[in-house]
Amino acid sequence: MRVRVVVLVVDTAAVLLSVFALTGSTITASDLLRFGLLASMSVAYLELTRQVERRRRLFTESGATHIDVSSVWTFAGAVVLPPGLAALLAAVVMWHLWMRSWRHVDGVRLHRIIYSTAAVGLTCVIVSMTLSAWHDEITPNLVLLLAAAIVLYRVLNRLLILLALALDSGLPSLSRICGTASANALEFSTLILGAATAVLLVQVPPLAVMVLPAVFLLQHRALLKQLVEAATIDTKTELLNAGAWRQLAQRELGRAERHRSATAVLVVDMDHFKRLNDTYGHLAGDDALKLVGEALSAELRGYDAVGRFGGEEFVALLPAVGASTAAGVAERIRARIEALRVTVELRQGGVETIQVTASIGVAVAVGGVQLDDLLGAADEALYAAKGSGRNVVRQAPGLVAIAA
Repeated sequence: MRVRVVVLVVDTAAVLLSVFALTGSTITASDLLRFGLLASMSVAYLELTRQVERRRRLFTESGATHIDVSSVWTFAGAVVLPPGLAALLAAVVMWHLWMRSWRHVDGVRLHRIIYSTAAVGLTCVIVSMTLSAWHDEITPNLVLLLAAAIVLYRVLNRLLILLALALDSGLPSLSRICGTASANALEFSTLILGAATAVLLVQVPPLAVMVLPAVFLLQHRALLKQLVEAATIDTKTELLNAGAWRQLAQRELGRAERHRSATAVLVVDMDHFKRLNDTYGHLAGDDALKLVGEALSAELRGYDAVGRFGGEEFVALLPAVGASTAAGVAERIRARIEALRVTVELRQGGVETIQVTASIGVAVAVGGVQLDDLLGAADEALYAAKGSGRNVVRQAPGLVAIAA
């Protein structure tokens, strides 16, 4: 209920403020020219690249914040247009995105697009009003002014989106609030291109179209990154998938053979995972998988190869780690997983907190070894851990034989 009230308030405020700004602004022929150029570039660009945008939207994980390059045009409008026209431009851009791209993607709802449009419109009006002191002049402080406008635009728009998310599903995690490094890099790159577009519109309007190839390359780079991630990352845990893990593990074993160094493999299998799924549902199982994946990432080094092998099984390859160290790492992981608690919503109402445990098998080799041999030894140790009552660590005796 609260989220509906807030959405209604934000939507209404955006409409009223935009109408007030539009009727109270003095609009010149130059303003109309810039509005027309920005709207035309936005429409033309999306028509040329809407299939790319739809694919990017499809590859965006459910629940994640999707960043599109439309802020190139909306931010430029916030910088060079009167507040009312800036809000109108935002409405035109977002409506065209919905009609030609987003409404064809499953899971994208019109009411969310309306709220996003209101958020962008409010942001544009506020930024435009803040920058009203800039009278189309190139000054020594212009770079600082545009940098401040970029930060203001980003923060305002992000806060409005997070407000709706917090009321709808609770306060997001800090990592989701801040966003990933790649998402932030894409957003700020888009806004910087918007700033460049604004300057060109003021100084040499016809040259503003030169921004289009740069935006095209930025969008394709974002798509390429998402394609790579889709091919290598397990979506439930954000760890490597089985194929990508094997490739990385093979390279690490080749390096170990050249340097005659030790390599450890840990196979981590969640205990009674089927029972968890059957009792609490697959959503609870997915939450448990994600928590275990986060625990593995937190305990292991950044250059350790960590992946999900499928089902409830995880695997990690630790370069330059001997038997005693590997056993200690595995015990820390086991203890960390044992301390995890998954909060699940019961079908009959209410919530319950459940504990998660895992059994771990460890195998170590020195020098060159076949990956399947190392995995096989770790699997045998895992079976021994399961046979010992679960929630324990077992290590394969001795070292796995090196390749001939």
